[in-house]
Amino acid sequence: MAFLDWLKVRKNKNQDVKVVKVKEESIGMGEMAAGHPTGAAAAIKRMMDQKNGPTKILVVGDGCFSDKLNDYSLKMAQRLDCAIVALSVTDAPLQYSGERREAEINHFYARAERNLEKYLEQANVMGVHVVHVMEIGDQEKAISELSAKDSGIRYVLTEPDHGGEEGRVQIPVFDLACSRL
Repeated sequence: MAFLDWLKVRKNKNQDVKVVKVKEESIGMGEMAAGHPTGAAAAIKRMMDQKNGPTKILVVGDGCFSDKLNDYSLKMAQRLDCAIVALSVTDAPLQYSGERREAEINHFYARAERNLEKYLEQANVMGVHVVHVMEIGDQEKAISELSAKDSGIRYVLTEPDHGGEEGRVQIPVFDLACSRL
């Protein structure tokens, strides 16, 4: 029976956090072959900043982070001895106009500040430095702009995409029997 238990698939307890490692900068062959020294020099500077700069984790939410994301990001930052950039971003107020838009933007900023207080207290207890950034706009665009500005960002943690029924995470399935070898 122990052998059968060994074969069982174990549930990942951190499946509620999506972790993406930021790709390290490299110099393209086209830049070197074309004799484009400015582009190559900028890429080399970015590579050196990534190698020598302090490591940071970008934690992304819509103004409030789940408890799972809070705990995971703080433990990861403590274990890797790095700082956290907490990004609160939403595009919901952009669907309104006029005074309603301003009210929604102010509500978002107030909610993000209020929800981050507990996170900052936990970070201080654990000895993790946290910088809070709030933006109104597209999440993917905000992540790419922030990671382009700060070369120290090595990991991006977000809530997972729940696309299945009843809030279940969809798991990709690969059919190995379709091999054409």
